[in-house]
Amino acid sequence: MPRVKCWRTLLPVAAVFPMLLWAEGAAARDEAVEPQPPAAETPEPAAPAGAPAGFDLAFGAAFTSDYISRGITLNGNQPTVQGYIEPSYGLFYANFWASNTQFDDGTPKGAEIDVTGGIRPKFGDLSLNLGYVQYFYAPEEVSPTYGEVFGKADYNISDKFIVGTRVFFAPDFSQTGKTATFVAGGAKWLLTKNFSLYAGVGYQFFEDPHAFEDLAWTAGLTYTWKTLTFDVRYWDTNLTDNECVVRSGFADGCNARVVGTISWDLTWSKLMSHGLF
Repeated sequence: MPRVKCWRTLLPVAAVFPMLLWAEGAAARDEAVEPQPPAAETPEPAAPAGAPAGFDLAFGAAFTSDYISRGITLNGNQPTVQGYIEPSYGLFYANFWASNTQFDDGTPKGAEIDVTGGIRPKFGDLSLNLGYVQYFYAPEEVSPTYGEVFGKADYNISDKFIVGTRVFFAPDFSQTGKTATFVAGGAKWLLTKNFSLYAGVGYQFFEDPHAFEDLAWTAGLTYTWKTLTFDVRYWDTNLTDNECVVRSGFADGCNARVVGTISWDLTWSKLMSHGLF
């Protein structure tokens, strides 16, 4: 989610919230604030063979023209391959997500691995996602590891319109001894069964008075076909080129841009229900 370099060489880069300011797949990481459409009213899927009732396994992959987190590139404006696997049992889930990443030309290219655990309770039209995410980087010199506590809430105003909020709090951001908080909000309009529009805005706060806080905003269009999702969205921030060098390692890493993403999401229960295994 949030990606950063060691603050001794660069001031911390923004941390995450599961907004991909999140384009989140069925169970992919949703760092952004994108509200998720309500689940269809269908019978509870059967658990995979040999698994306890209530268990499921989601998995998927994505190819994106740029890895953007809270409006800032985390892969040097380069195409990125990402993937995840998510076992769940009732309200409880764990998510393991990975992406290639690069913060500037002075550090090696590497991988970011996010490990998340949480619960997803639902109360009528209100859906919550509460948990903790730890960010790891390989090799270690890419960036210090650190974690965030998060809370997400989506409310279905109607079966076509959803609003959502996100809060991420890092008690020791990028191992600097300082806290960081990311808050975001957004809305999603389901145009048809396959098309939806999304817009969101978020703000990154830092306890460190020398760090550059920023406002990020995004809007886009998503098309879903079976297990594939095609997403095109606009991103921008209020960071200057000099501030962006500190946050991302690249002067143009926080500028306005359009990002395209193709993702694939599936669950084991759906495979079983279609008799594929």
